[in-house]
Amino acid sequence: MEENETNKENNVINNNDKHIMFSYSWDHKHNVRHIYNMINDEFPNIPKWIDISKMSGNIIEAMNKAVEDAFIVIIFLSKSYKNSTNCKIESELICGKQKKYLLVLIEKNYPYLENNEKENWLSKMFKNQFYVDLSDGMNTENLNKLKQLLNDEINKFYKIDNNCLLRRRPSFSSKKSPIKSPINNKIYNESNEELDNFILKNNLDQEHIDNIKDLIIKTPRTMIPTLKAEGVSFKSMLNIINDIKNEDNK
Repeated sequence: MEENETNKENNVINNNDKHIMFSYSWDHKHNVRHIYNMINDEFPNIPKWIDISKMSGNIIEAMNKAVEDAFIVIIFLSKSYKNSTNCKIESELICGKQKKYLLVLIEKNYPYLENNEKENWLSKMFKNQFYVDLSDGMNTENLNKLKQLLNDEINKFYKIDNNCLLRRRPSFSSKKSPIKSPINNKIYNESNEELDNFILKNNLDQEHIDNIKDLIIKTPRTMIPTLKAEGVSFKSMLNIINDIKNEDNK
């Protein structure tokens, strides 16, 4: 694509105030924020809306505005989402306004039936609908499926017939500052899914995520096998981080 055509597409995006909305239960805020960061890396020019400070005040009005201004909503399904009155209202607004949405399973045992119930509002509202399953970690195939589905909706909304608006970067590039990896691409790509899985399983906040990312780049031979190991807790990971830091300070 010629540069002026790329600029033209970017202008279309910049002049549109519609966004991608992330609808989720607060219990899964760290996991969803990590997925948000990966999507933001994949589609940096597309406006996005996510509640990271827990809405207060007139919550219904804030929800309504967020849904109204969305051209696509990513709904993260979980037991706590099902049990949340606010999440139910948000889903009703999404469906009532006939907004397009993508369903992402972020916890197992959907539709989360309890107390011998045969159905609930979640199973009724999203009955027999396709969802992307991320309930067992960051499966590369399923994550790529989510990105592709989102890419298709972006191209439809902005009437773009190609992927030139995308600026792809590794999903675990540091949020603090850009870091050029001193290791080869094979090792760098190998650690991608392992890190994503570890982050989701341990529900980490961004500071801890950045610390682990930096260590993967500095000490890939230590960190990658550690991430792959079964049953490694975040406490164990912190011990490893401290050991590496102590070694560096000697």
